[in-house]
Amino acid sequence: MSNRLESIIPPMRIIIDNTPVNIYEVTKSTLINGETWYHVYLSIGIGKNESRRFSLSVRNFKELRKKLLIEVSKYKFMRLIGRQDLVMG
Repeated sequence: MSNRLESIIPPMRIIIDNTPVNIYEVTKSTLINGETWYHVYLSIGIGKNESRRFSLSVRNFKELRKKLLIEVSKYKFMRLIGRQDLVMG
């Protein structure tokens, strides 16, 4: 699989740690030094609850997966303590 996130065709749903993640948009930006970053706009949903949409800035799929695992864990913890209103991302 390519390391570039252009291959994601949103909207799409993926499952991370048994939790659905909705990807709404992926935008690409190139820094002045030539480095490419992707801005992924998404939400996390469990059951009937869904987080607000937020974005993650990543360089590749590997970094996206790592950050999604962290965000899903944070969302599950917030649900556990009853604080879905806290800001994601």
